[in-house]
Amino acid sequence: MPSGCPKSPNRRLASPEELCAFIHFADAFANVASLESLDNVNSKVQWSERSEHKFVKQPVRETPPSIPKMSSEPSAADARHPTMEVVKPTRKRKRIVISCTECHRRKQKCDRASPCANCVARGKESSCHYENEAARKQQEDEDASSTAKNGNQNPANAIKTVSASAAQVATLGYAKDNGNNTLGLFKKIEDYGGDSNFLSATVSEAAHISGLREKYKSLIRQLPSKPHIEKLVETFFRDVNPTYFALDESTFKELWSEWSNLSFSTLNKGPLELSPDLRFFPGLLFQVIAQAMQFQPPDYDPSLDSLKYAAAMSLDDLACDYSESGVSILTLLGKRHTTLVTVQAGFLRTSFLKNCGLVPESWHSLSITIRDAQEIGLHKEIVDHQPRDPGQALENLWTIQLRRRMWLLLSVWDVHMALVLGRPTTIDLRDGWATFPIDAPVPKNRREVAPMPRSDSDPPTPLTALLWNAEITAPLRDILALEKEGPHPKDPSKIEKMHNQILMIGDHCPAFFRSENPDTTWDNYPDCYWLPRSRPGFANGIAFTIMALHRPYIFTNSSSRAAALNAALDILRAQQAYFGYLNAKHYKMFNIVLNTFDAIVVLAAIHIIHPWENREHIDDSLQHFDWAMERFQTISQRNVIAKGALGVLKAIHVRLMKALGLPKTNSPGPTKIGSNKSGPPRVRTPLPTPPIKSDIPSPVLSHSIYQQSQPISSTRSSISTTTNSAPNNVQASSTASSSYSPPDDSWNTTIPPTNFDVTSLAPLQPMHDLLFNDLTGAGFESQLDALGPGLEIYNQGLGIPAGGLSTVPNSSWQFEGDFGQDSFWGFMNNYNP
Repeated sequence: MPSGCPKSPNRRLASPEELCAFIHFADAFANVASLESLDNVNSKVQWSERSEHKFVKQPVRETPPSIPKMSSEPSAADARHPTMEVVKPTRKRKRIVISCTECHRRKQKCDRASPCANCVARGKESSCHYENEAARKQQEDEDASSTAKNGNQNPANAIKTVSASAAQVATLGYAKDNGNNTLGLFKKIEDYGGDSNFLSATVSEAAHISGLREKYKSLIRQLPSKPHIEKLVETFFRDVNPTYFALDESTFKELWSEWSNLSFSTLNKGPLELSPDLRFFPGLLFQVIAQAMQFQPPDYDPSLDSLKYAAAMSLDDLACDYSESGVSILTLLGKRHTTLVTVQAGFLRTSFLKNCGLVPESWHSLSITIRDAQEIGLHKEIVDHQPRDPGQALENLWTIQLRRRMWLLLSVWDVHMALVLGRPTTIDLRDGWATFPIDAPVPKNRREVAPMPRSDSDPPTPLTALLWNAEITAPLRDILALEKEGPHPKDPSKIEKMHNQILMIGDHCPAFFRSENPDTTWDNYPDCYWLPRSRPGFANGIAFTIMALHRPYIFTNSSSRAAALNAALDILRAQQAYFGYLNAKHYKMFNIVLNTFDAIVVLAAIHIIHPWENREHIDDSLQHFDWAMERFQTISQRNVIAKGALGVLKAIHVRLMKALGLPKTNSPGPTKIGSNKSGPPRVRTPLPTPPIKSDIPSPVLSHSIYQQSQPISSTRSSISTTTNSAPNNVQASSTASSSYSPPDDSWNTTIPPTNFDVTSLAPLQPMHDLLFNDLTGAGFESQLDALGPGLEIYNQGLGIPAGGLSTVPNSSWQFEGDFGQDSFWGFMNNYNP
């Protein structure tokens, strides 16, 4: 031993044989360790993490005392034995990191999702990302390939993956009624060879987490008791539903019976455990109850007071609460599983808002309802190719009829509201009309009888009235297209042709719907109690279509003025007759006001701006103007729209009387609206014929329009003479007309100023201005109050003080609202007749 070396009695140098054996043992151990997988590493191997994200295996076995630590430098022994291998460094594993950065940092097992489950649970979705996304995708593909090769794939997991994919595709907004798009193909894949309830199970689990079940239960707890519901449902189907026939009574009561028999345990599972129709049924039921509340008479059933939960609460307040609860249910359930029940509930909500005077909100609600209807394909012809037993096939035919009826009703409302309110339609007018439903009597059991057209021996139904109303409304689509051309039509002959077509529709109307010489065979039939009241509605519909056709041209064409004036008088006659069938519980109906207000404004505008024309109609115009204001005064306590329109009509009435140059008259005796007394024929006072001035535009249309309008004129007299139950008020009419005296010399000063071009006025849209532009005539009421008490008001407070028109300040005639100076109202504010 050299002198400089410390003494080591327990150590000795390894022999060459021992050294070779150790080297071979180390190489074999390294090869075995490199082939072990990550999941089978035992506790004898530890992992050390490098900064460059590489892992190195290090054996933990200690070096035997008899074997010194090896060096990478070749030793002297190696030189003496050239056959010995040089000792290599320990191998380092270079595996790619496929975990997200958060799981890698926290040393957690990552499911390689984006975001992964660990990050979602910790609320760190924004921090979940992968440094090598391509490597992650490659690793997932390799794992999937390995699983498929080993045959260890779980069929349930595969189906669940497909269901999850279909649920993600459904969120992209694909149409559910189209089986050829991406969502339809996914559903077919989901249904093939697997359980189709996985999608519902996924949605149900999410709904349970979000508290959908508890919210749904809290809403349905607001429903009245079963006895109250049954009373209100009867009121709805007796007084409300026949007007538009939106619901089928037998179908509704089947759903109501099924809903009322649901057990608490079933409801406690949540709405998604119910069938789609039954799930949305409470929303429809709330709307039915709300409308039934609106149509309660003043002496309603005292038991309904038990539903009030606060002092000084009215039935109207309850109706609003119930309607809002119905909307909350539809909103809570969303748009993913819309059904026909959803569309029906949306339509009743639209009608409810109209009766409340919220017409702009009603228009928006109608648009949403139409979109829901398109979501389930009501605008398309859907043929069910699935095999069914005969009973189910027949019932499916009736369901198709219900779908067609609902879409037809939405189409009629869409075009009518667009024309009245001056708003665009939601349904594309280029699509045309969808297939009409069959006018078939509804059987007691729809599983036994197929839909068959009604014969002449069958009584008419509300569906019969709906179909003929659609025929009358059909020209409104062409009229909307004509309005885009402005007040100067490109082809005037087209207007004349459409005028004749509308009259032809009225001529082909069934005899039991006519106002002149109607067929009263079915009037006493129990199921046709609604029939007499519908006759003025048909006369009103035909007259409104004609007035809407000519209204854009009343400032530019004298023929259109004459036709529009005749149609406006027909509307007012029909409305007066219709009002005779109503009582106080119907005063909230919006159709009492809408067409009447339009007709009065058109009538007054023609007489004010062109007082020399159509003078033979002045008596009728003034009489129906007064009657209309009386009706509005009567219903204003319950009808919000009438209350707002009344002030405008009073201001127009003063302007009309002064424009016509009529002097102060003695106030006639009070008249009772709705009286059935008949009186002597009207006495018309002839008016002098002044010279026609040259600034009146010459007619453009053919004079045949006047001849074609005569059949409608004949129906006017029938409304007031042949309908016994309709109000006539002829006695008051005679008194008022006989008091008219010829105008004085001031008549000639009522011609509009020649320096103003009335042809530049925008087309009239009275209801649009009243509802959207806040048109008011409120100054008129305050000015009358300022004149002092004790004033004798002409026609029961309808507008003219006893001192004459000169006692009314000019400021009381001003109209207020958001309208332009080129509108009729702006012209009236600057025109002082």
